[in-house]
Amino acid sequence: MINRVLIRLKVVQVIYSYYQNGGQKAAAADRELAQSLDSAYSLYKTLLFIPVALVRQVRKSVAKQKRMNVPHISRREELLADNRFVAQLEENVELQAYLQSNDMDWLMQSDWLADVVARVLASDSMEEYLETQKFDFEADKELVRKIYKEFVESSDELDALLEEENIYWNGDKELIDSFVLKTIRAFEDGNVAEQPLKSEFKDEEDRQFAIDLLHRGLDMAQEREQVVAANCRRWDPSRLAFLDVIIIQVAMAEMLHFDNIPVRVTINEYVELAKQLSTPASGSFVNGMLDTIAKDLKAQGRITKD
Repeated sequence: MINRVLIRLKVVQVIYSYYQNGGQKAAAADRELAQSLDSAYSLYKTLLFIPVALVRQVRKSVAKQKRMNVPHISRREELLADNRFVAQLEENVELQAYLQSNDMDWLMQSDWLADVVARVLASDSMEEYLETQKFDFEADKELVRKIYKEFVESSDELDALLEEENIYWNGDKELIDSFVLKTIRAFEDGNVAEQPLKSEFKDEEDRQFAIDLLHRGLDMAQEREQVVAANCRRWDPSRLAFLDVIIIQVAMAEMLHFDNIPVRVTINEYVELAKQLSTPASGSFVNGMLDTIAKDLKAQGRITKD
């Protein structure tokens, strides 16, 4: 689940924080990166739990109404309480293991969840689901996918709630949302508890890439200062956004030390990071600098890959 896009983002953030905190021992940066990556994976499972949390709230409402002998319980509530996809997700072994070691009361008792339950029940997606009259696993899964996209993926209130719960989750949600939606689409009827979730890393190579990129990035500081100063013809190096400088530093490390990654891929990835993390002008600045640096390094024979 943690792909190289997220790894690059985390490495840049950790190195930036490392210097902002006075350049502590490299072991501190190692711990920070490990914590940040592990937290990204915990966010994935937390977000995957949200459909379960929503349905559990609806079940409580239905059970309470039955105890009170309410004559007409909403058909929408009853159907959502019995959602087949959520019932399967709720039994997932990996998700259950996560929930056993992580308290979710902060979510279950939040005003945000209560508000979303009410909005989901009144939504067009719920109305369309009722109109189809096709209440099977695939229809239930599609309803959950729509609910997630409409009420979870773009919720500023949820973003604030998540940031309050875990500072490492700040800025990760947009990418993690895509993995949650892929997981929802991948679920198949009948697998029940054994349906695999996405693994933390695709393979051991990606895990090692994160560690190596951090170490190579930290080692690149002195050379980055020299190279940026030599190629920064239109800007005073002392006035550059420090985050842009760190992005260039990590990109240089990747260009020089990871032979299986094409130079253009590296440049494109870090330009996108600059657009995401830094100033409005950072994308074009980082792009121009990395293009120039790459040409110089190739001319020196230090880069031989495409």
